[in-house]
Amino acid sequence: MEASGGRGADGADTTDVRENLLSTAVGMFSEKGYSGTSIRDIAKVHGVSLSNIYYHFGNKDGLWREILDRSVRMLPDRLRAAAALVETPRAQLEALVRAHLAVAAEHRRELLMLLAQRTELAEDVGNETAEIQRDVLEIYSEVLGRLSAEGALNSEHVRVTAFNMLGVINWHLRWYRPDGPLPVEAIHQEIVDFIMRGACRT
Repeated sequence: MEASGGRGADGADTTDVRENLLSTAVGMFSEKGYSGTSIRDIAKVHGVSLSNIYYHFGNKDGLWREILDRSVRMLPDRLRAAAALVETPRAQLEALVRAHLAVAAEHRRELLMLLAQRTELAEDVGNETAEIQRDVLEIYSEVLGRLSAEGALNSEHVRVTAFNMLGVINWHLRWYRPDGPLPVEAIHQEIVDFIMRGACRT
């Protein structure tokens, strides 16, 4: 596999081909899912042969993995770093949500890929995708656990609260449109306020 420069299987510049194929794959994966996206369709969009995809990424799993590596694989680290900047559980929770939304603004389609069902994916990429999901859930659960220990969590069920929060954040990935009537900052503030009011005792 060649990362940049040179010529690919069809003689095209490898950097341009890789980037175009990745961009198309992100769009298809986020809209149609893993099983609904074929490498033949991705190649057809660009008028290149299947050998180009095999040359650059090995197979469909390689495309999926490359997209994760370039975008949302760093999400758990971003969340941990945001929470580490503040001290109280309440402040940590808000920092988590804001950091998560910031990543969503950068990588909305890639985060949609994370919502794929594990059974839909090939085993290796399914395991990798599930690991990112588990890490994110654990980070939220840990902060909510500290909030609960202070008696400041509205619910008695930390895990359920974490799932509910992630449901709010993940669902907005589907309905948000950049050309909508509200700027992204206003939408993010609405989400932060909604989550914090629902989770925290006043």
